[in-house]
Amino acid sequence: MSLDLVAGYQKIVTIILLILLGFILKKKNIISQNLQKGITDLLIKFIIPFAVFNSFLAPFDWGKAKTSVALIVIALLFYPLMQFVITKVLYFKAPGDADKKRLFSFGTTYSNAVFMGYPFAQALFGNDGLFFASVFNLPYNIFLWSIGFAQFTKQPMNKDGIKATFTNPVIIACLLGYVWWFLQNFVPASANVVLTPIKDVFATVGATNTPISMITIGAMLADSRISKVVKDLEVWYFSFSKLLLIPGAMFLVLYLLGFRGWVLAIPTVIAAMPTCATGGILAGNYDIQKELAASLITFTTLLSAITAPIWLIVILNVVR
Repeated sequence: MSLDLVAGYQKIVTIILLILLGFILKKKNIISQNLQKGITDLLIKFIIPFAVFNSFLAPFDWGKAKTSVALIVIALLFYPLMQFVITKVLYFKAPGDADKKRLFSFGTTYSNAVFMGYPFAQALFGNDGLFFASVFNLPYNIFLWSIGFAQFTKQPMNKDGIKATFTNPVIIACLLGYVWWFLQNFVPASANVVLTPIKDVFATVGATNTPISMITIGAMLADSRISKVVKDLEVWYFSFSKLLLIPGAMFLVLYLLGFRGWVLAIPTVIAAMPTCATGGILAGNYDIQKELAASLITFTTLLSAITAPIWLIVILNVVR
């Protein structure tokens, strides 16, 4: 894993400018509410899956395969440890009712990996970054809709949610991409006459992922109503834990264990993303501090416009 520091800083500035552009376009009402919703659906159902699959079109090599296994093992350990141990310690003395503590636990554990983590990884590290982010995210969805759902809502594990995970376009793209990546060497060279234009379509669509995602995030930030939340010290503590403490601990532990390169960079990037929107959806459906849940999503997304580039700078200077 090699990074050009100057190019890396330029990409971080580009990300910030794209977010600012989205913010301005929404404030000027060039991006309407309906258009924003349409773009979000387009991203989740079409552009991000194409970008993910495109990242698997690179030639197979055993080094990437070994790195993939390491990332999956880290993810398999990270999410249960976060949910059942680390967040219990973080919010042990948090005032308020049990619902709020469960909301904090869920929101700290599960990041907005797809909508923000993938574009950040792709913007800074290219298709290899998106490839490894997709691999690291595989256990995420399984845990979110099983132990995450059960603990947060105090309901049995959601079979419909688990089913939805495996019919999610992004997950399907990742699984199919993995299959193609392993089996592509068995495809005859003559098939490239047909496959090359198809690959070009995936590459062209995938290249729009970062700019459209960042502009959309800027538009979302323009909708923020945080005057009430800013005065809540618990929300500040939650945001500090989610955006700085947890990714910092992830980075430090992996670094001290001797991990470098992708195995250090990708988990840190994903952990540094704001809380996932699924928490707000579940909170609304089960009437669990739904206003607070929406505020946590908005506030951490807003703050991540500052903290995420800081983590990218750290990675650029350490993970080389």
